[in-house]
Amino acid sequence: MGVGDGEDDAVLLGISFRIPKIEIIGTVIDVARHGRNRNADVQCFALGRTTEDEGAALLTMDNSQKIILQNLESYIKQKHKNENITDFEIKINQIDGMTNKNYQIIYYNKNDPNNKNEILYRKYGDILDLCEHDKEIYIINYLSNKKEGPNILFTSSDYRIEEFVKDSQQIPLELRYDKNMLEQIINILSNYPFISNVYKYSLNPELKINLELYYNNNENKSEKNYIFPTLIDIYEKLFIKAKEKYEIFNTKYDEYFSKNGLGIEKIKKMKEKFDFYMNDYKNRFLSLFPKKGFFILCHNDCHRWNFLYKNSDKKLIIIDHEYSCYSLPGLDLCNYFNENSFYFYENGNYEFKREEVNTEFYFEEYQKYITTFIELNKNWINKEENKEFVDLIKTKEYYLNLHSITNVFWFLFCVINLDFDNDIIKKTDHYFEYGYDRLSYAELPKL
Repeated sequence: MGVGDGEDDAVLLGISFRIPKIEIIGTVIDVARHGRNRNADVQCFALGRTTEDEGAALLTMDNSQKIILQNLESYIKQKHKNENITDFEIKINQIDGMTNKNYQIIYYNKNDPNNKNEILYRKYGDILDLCEHDKEIYIINYLSNKKEGPNILFTSSDYRIEEFVKDSQQIPLELRYDKNMLEQIINILSNYPFISNVYKYSLNPELKINLELYYNNNENKSEKNYIFPTLIDIYEKLFIKAKEKYEIFNTKYDEYFSKNGLGIEKIKKMKEKFDFYMNDYKNRFLSLFPKKGFFILCHNDCHRWNFLYKNSDKKLIIIDHEYSCYSLPGLDLCNYFNENSFYFYENGNYEFKREEVNTEFYFEEYQKYITTFIELNKNWINKEENKEFVDLIKTKEYYLNLHSITNVFWFLFCVINLDFDNDIIKKTDHYFEYGYDRLSYAELPKL
């Protein structure tokens, strides 16, 4: 997602238990953002066997954790039919994820402790109406068949289990602009459209989109030809939720500052920018799109935390495809650069490092992407009828608009997550500040 990653302030890390008798080993800690997996000193607790003196320190399982345990038990029973389920031990580590809750699962038969199984359990978040997970699974299977992603082991309506990518890490901060990393990112994003088709689009005077199939870009013709949503489809759903949340925020804002009017100039300035976009969001967002052109399949949540770098073969793979949709060529690379200037620290602080924005360097890398993209898609894009579009996507103006589109789009997620008390009064959340910075960044290249 646009924020990148996030966790609850307190989560269980290093949970382990036996089946069916539950024993928990864990400790409550603040999990560092953007770390794929964190080790911690653990304390031991045994549910049902705790003394009165230990009661205050007992880690109890909430209902969601019990459901996860039940699902894992069912999976292990099915996977290991010839073994006794009571012989298995499990360790669960919660890892990064803002939209979903992700868990690294290590389980083994205690009679064969060296034969460990490692899987990823992904509990879907509360955005099921925005994400079509059957389409995400289609992408994962496509990439897995090409040895470019993990295999899916089990799927359900609210969770799935997949292979855990071992010996891997998210792109480290210091390597985000590394030449080898950028080359691999450009190659991945240039090939991503082959998962689906190319669509020709146009926006009418009322800013309604017309979409028609232009080229079947799916390499595997026998697969079901999935029709993904467009970025415009997703924005329309998001805006409905954002509008509802913003009305609640406005009510609390008016009530509070009618009584506490001092020292709010900065907040007032920030809110004026929110109002400017929310009051006419459709026009401000869609005016950034060319009136006609082509939509390709994009990842739509491209940042360094959604790439895994495998240490064994120095190869990158892209993960978390839930927001994938048809959108403009180059959008993903621009989003990757945008995200690199937003920092979320282990202590909960947030910062937008405007001084790190390097538009000229980004554009140089974007030109490399466009060259690669055109070469790989020459079967359709090099037709004479598409020359105007090809000339357009090479321009700096088009590239700058892509930056603005991604920032204005992800601004809606900030609005959806706004909480007046936490953002303004307690200052424990940063969605108000983050949303303002997204909009400022959207306008920055044009200043």
